Amino acid sequence: MRSRRSLAALALMTAVLTLVLAAPPLADAQTPKRGGTLRVSYGNEIAHLDFHTAPGYEMMWVAMNVGCGLVNITPDGKFVADAAESWSSTPDGLLWTFKLRKNVIFHDGTPVDATAVKFSIDRLMDPNTKSGMRTFYESVHSVEVMDPQTVQIRLKQPYAFLLHMLAAYRTGLILYSPTATQKFTVEDRKQGKPGSIIGCGPFKFIEWVKGSHLAMERFDKYFVPGYPILDRIIIRVIKDPVTEMAAFKNGEIDFIASFSPEHVDTLKAQVPRANVMTGKETTPMLAAMKVTVPADGKPMSKERKPHPLFGDVRVRKAIGCYGIDRKEIVKIAFKGQATPWVGMNPPGTLDTVDVNHLCPYDQAKAKQLLTEAGYGPSKPLTFELMANTEKSVFNVIATVIRDQLSRLGFVNANVRVVDKVHWMNTTLQDGPWDMYVEDLLSLLTLDSNGYLSNSTSTWSHPRHNDPKVDEYYARYARELDAGKRKAIAKELVEYMADKMYWNNVSGSPFYMVAQPWVKGYTYNAEFEVHWWTVWLDK
Repeated sequence: MRSRRSLAALALMTAVLTLVLAAPPLADAQTPKRGGTLRVSYGNEIAHLDFHTAPGYEMMWVAMNVGCGLVNITPDGKFVADAAESWSSTPDGLLWTFKLRKNVIFHDGTPVDATAVKFSIDRLMDPNTKSGMRTFYESVHSVEVMDPQTVQIRLKQPYAFLLHMLAAYRTGLILYSPTATQKFTVEDRKQGKPGSIIGCGPFKFIEWVKGSHLAMERFDKYFVPGYPILDRIIIRVIKDPVTEMAAFKNGEIDFIASFSPEHVDTLKAQVPRANVMTGKETTPMLAAMKVTVPADGKPMSKERKPHPLFGDVRVRKAIGCYGIDRKEIVKIAFKGQATPWVGMNPPGTLDTVDVNHLCPYDQAKAKQLLTEAGYGPSKPLTFELMANTEKSVFNVIATVIRDQLSRLGFVNANVRVVDKVHWMNTTLQDGPWDMYVEDLLSLLTLDSNGYLSNSTSTWSHPRHNDPKVDEYYARYARELDAGKRKAIAKELVEYMADKMYWNNVSGSPFYMVAQPWVKGYTYNAEFEVHWWTVWLDK
């Protein structure tokens, strides 16, 4: 009972003391200059623009600026108001009440009211939507409209991370205009058809020309007076980091949304006044292995059979646990500026657990397990190791892993580099793959990794079918006592390492880069990328 009272007290205190975003502190003392166009570069193309279903940070960073939600989160982990001006919960943690601001409207002029909140959450919870966020709403019993400015979320059981989820799991809760959503099809939104992308954020979606650019413009009726400051944001895709650096050096780009870590020192040398932003390691770098494949050959099938290679835990542990030298990978790929890490959530994450001792680099142990599994000089283990073009460091890591595994004498990892969208379609749609290198999802909590690693999730990456993992996640999320929750986290992370369902290599440092004339931006890793306070001193 004490923990439940503490939760309620915290929620009530947060509601009373919540930061009013109408008067945000400016990062710069000068008077902001209104207007101008922020030119942003992405390293990869956007998958599509249905915010509730599209994968990839490329889409998410658009959604966070076109859309609004109930709450946001600050870099120090405090929850602050967005469309909701206050919130509270009952002592048992089962009923959450959100009071909405009265001056929030969608870009089509319709109100952001309790009905719109219910519509958006119901859509995310609908299995037919196929949202990767759906797994986080499993604790939600119902969303109830009390009056136009009051909405309640009723839970089946306590969920310790409800506000984290609403604020910043992937995009957080992005509210959809019921009018626009019902008027246009999902395919219209995916392709960015004019009028179909309607949010309530500081910027209006204008156009998306695949292979060229995406444009957003200031929404003059944004509910925070005086914001946004910019007139326009233009996002263009520059896949080659060397070309991206050249464009930045020449002043053609103002803001690089995600910069490959191995080029940071070069960029600092070329543009000494550049503002290079980074923070805690909250993103896991994976060398993921697929555990099961569809038994009937049809993607997303519930009937599974073991992957022909990595369905054997001995092979997974030989390759992922004992066969790769994480310290060497970090030294080569990150120039030592990352943490070798076996645990599922890296060291900058809530409830992280150091289990590095469970997977020491041990070639003899790796060979022993592979021999037990039937591999050897006369029957080598051969598989494809996929990397994608988002960051060149992925290919570097894949190449180092290939070379390390070749030292075992009878393991051949063939590296293949593909486009980021191809990688997403292959992995998230249960296509054929063996192993890949990628950094996945900047994590607020261990719980926020559930949608990529439990067996019921649409976007499960390992595609294991172990219900014990789901039970661990459920226990962890329902426990309101922080000490007990950390103990469950330790069990879960140790279990994932023992079964090698989630093969973490290291933390993945995240970098953003801005020109010196870009003012007012608050770095909050990949969690929150907001340009509404940005202005240009030029």
